Amino acid sequence: MSQMETFKELIGMAAITIFFGLLTWGLTSSYLEEYDLMSTEPKSETVASIVGTKSLFRPPAYNVKIEQPDGTPSEELYRISKKQAEELTRGDEIEGYANGPTGFSTSRDILMDSMFYLAGIGVLGFLAFCCLVATILSIPAIEQAEQKSAYKRYVKKKRKKRKKNRNKKQHDTGWGIAGAIVLFFMFLASRFLLNLFRKVMPFGKTETEATIFDTYSYITYRKHEDSIREFTVAFDDQDGNTIQVIKDVTRNTFADYDIGDRLPISYDSTNPYDVFVRGTSIQDTFQALLTWEMLVYGSMLAVNGFVIWAYYDSRLKGKWKKRQVDAR
Repeated sequence: MSQMETFKELIGMAAITIFFGLLTWGLTSSYLEEYDLMSTEPKSETVASIVGTKSLFRPPAYNVKIEQPDGTPSEELYRISKKQAEELTRGDEIEGYANGPTGFSTSRDILMDSMFYLAGIGVLGFLAFCCLVATILSIPAIEQAEQKSAYKRYVKKKRKKRKKNRNKKQHDTGWGIAGAIVLFFMFLASRFLLNLFRKVMPFGKTETEATIFDTYSYITYRKHEDSIREFTVAFDDQDGNTIQVIKDVTRNTFADYDIGDRLPISYDSTNPYDVFVRGTSIQDTFQALLTWEMLVYGSMLAVNGFVIWAYYDSRLKGKWKKRQVDAR
């Protein structure tokens, strides 16, 4: 490679590094401007109530309402952990952060609301770092030293290990990528599978009736967006504690009940915020299956099932062919 080509390659890598670096800096600057973390100060508020939120397909999330100056609970929910939900009671102080005299956010609020920014900053920052390393290795002197070192490692490795078949390497690499995809999809679907297991599990749940004291619906006809139908319910658990949960329901269930009605539910005996509506009908199941969220989870599980089947089928065929060769 001529010096001019080497110079062009070095300039190109440097330009890409600067590009990703500027994107990382821009996204970081936008994030700090949006959330203004530099000016946040610790702030505590009084807990008015603990409120769980329970979707159709995932385990519960936990929130608090705080007392407003007039003594009433806030309309806004503030995210907390499961441990905090178990430990906090009405009148306790909850620690958080504020950007002004009236604003308040918990650390979990900040983390969840800024997840997109943090993921983008992480990805772009990683790409910028990789490009920076590649740029440094493109410097002629460093590149020559690295090539000599790599050649020595190659010779040493060649003496210890025989050369493997290229097709086998490609085959193993392909299954490795497929395995990584399976693990990633299983991680994304794990909360769905956990909720499904708890839903169909016939034991470990307590049956009761909850009073509906508020309803909410958001009906959308946009593609790739599900409508929302919620009941805010309250009931007493086994220990006599009043539990408040905002529960997602199907269109059929939402039409059958109204404010003041008693909703038949069951909940996990170890976690009263993990609420399920009893008496699920075929129509309820059908409506849940037609949601986009269910389609996403179903697609991921279908891909996982196919990859696992293909892997074991390939292994069985490989063993069968090997036996045929050995028999000859």
